[in-house]
Amino acid sequence: MKKIIVMLMTMVAASTLSAAISEKYNQGYDLKSLPLNTAKNESNISLFADNQMLFLQNGKVYLASFTENQDSLVNPVRSKELTNLGIKGNVAYDKAKNKIYFSVEESSDCEWLYEATFKKGKWTDIKRLEIEGMGKIRGNNAFMANAGWSYLSKVKAVMQNPAIAKNGSRLYFTSSTLENGVGGKDIWYIDIKSDETWAKPVNAGETINTSSDEDFAFVENDENIYYSSNESGVTHLYMAQASGNTWKNGELMPEPYNSAVNDYSIVVTNGTPYLVTDRNTGKGSDIYAFVARPCEITLSAIEVIQEFTGGAYAIAGSVQFKDAPAKGELLIADNKGMTQKYSLPLESPFKFQIDNLDCDQDTITKIVTASFTDGKCKSESSYVAPAEIKRDFYWVDFMFEFDKAELTEQSKADMERLAVEMRKFPDAKFEIAGYADARGSDAYNDRLSERRAKAVKAALIEKGLKAENLTIIGKGKRFLHVRDAETDAQHAQNRRVEVRIINTENK
Repeated sequence: MKKIIVMLMTMVAASTLSAAISEKYNQGYDLKSLPLNTAKNESNISLFADNQMLFLQNGKVYLASFTENQDSLVNPVRSKELTNLGIKGNVAYDKAKNKIYFSVEESSDCEWLYEATFKKGKWTDIKRLEIEGMGKIRGNNAFMANAGWSYLSKVKAVMQNPAIAKNGSRLYFTSSTLENGVGGKDIWYIDIKSDETWAKPVNAGETINTSSDEDFAFVENDENIYYSSNESGVTHLYMAQASGNTWKNGELMPEPYNSAVNDYSIVVTNGTPYLVTDRNTGKGSDIYAFVARPCEITLSAIEVIQEFTGGAYAIAGSVQFKDAPAKGELLIADNKGMTQKYSLPLESPFKFQIDNLDCDQDTITKIVTASFTDGKCKSESSYVAPAEIKRDFYWVDFMFEFDKAELTEQSKADMERLAVEMRKFPDAKFEIAGYADARGSDAYNDRLSERRAKAVKAALIEKGLKAENLTIIGKGKRFLHVRDAETDAQHAQNRRVEVRIINTENK
């Protein structure tokens, strides 16, 4: 029964991929041809021993090593020993038994499954698999015509591209010659028996097989099976999830796994996918993997601000970036070891400020670095601060109790210090901004934060500050100092008031 593919299937496939392929490839990565590809055909990728990938190049066996983070393949080397085994397609590697399974073309109409074991540095014990019901058959001639002998002949069958499953006790493979298939090439499996022979082949079922040609099975942790299906002359990749001892309906994998040309073999190792495709036009089949886009990060508008205390400084500026990691932190650092961390994701550009720098000279040489915690993106910008460092006023204080706008006893004690510092800017205008924590509605927190700003303004007027120089604003919970706050102490830091100069003429 042929699958009916609708647009919704692509959407469903995208959601189920996260169960197997790492979600990080949904952002900041492109599916690209690997450097080891040549003008020849690279095909039949298979996971192999010692953190290697086995593949064929125009029929010859090569081994390549994974990079440390497994996002590429390097150092491809031809294996004469494996090539001499007569390997014709994919190889199934059993790590526990140090054994491989592969197909060998015995004649024009027979391709059989073989095994080999690695011993003393060599692949030995090479033998044909004994499969129930597929040993030998009687000859067509009558008993008398055979001079009293009943001749037996080997079964002729084509079995290709084995894949290991169930801790080595099951092999999936492709065949178009076995009886009672669904249609064309089908994916089958055989289970090992106690005597180390293999049970009769079983069709993987109509949830996987269709009237088209299915091939290149790869089973990941017995949870997912990846395979290809050729419909209307083009081969596409599919995925199905386990359902007991069978599989759910196969789903067409979305872009970029599939393209307008043939995409027909995929393996997944530790959440990292590799596939074989014809999309590199003119260069035959190639191995593709997800390559991280080069992250661009730019620092701009950097300035040194002398804060109101006179002896402390801050570095402020803007960070603009592309393809930042979805999770982690943005780290801003200077060459004196002061750092400021911001949780991702962040919008670009993002304004930052590193407070409380210990500087007591008018001219300061600083190197500022912006980076992400995964090391994916980094940029440096150095500058010499001008002698006339911008003098600013920025005070964060007045932590309020939950759902209240009254000054605490500690805040009242700090009010005198604030008033003293503000009087050093007799002509300045100040903004008093109130904030709330993340609990409660936006509208309620906007009103609550404004009441907190009014409380501070009223206290400052009592201490002689001019009302016309004080502007209040309620910013609600939109600018949290502690993102994802959980503890009472963390929530308290978001219930604050900030006072800053808003005219630009104070130097």
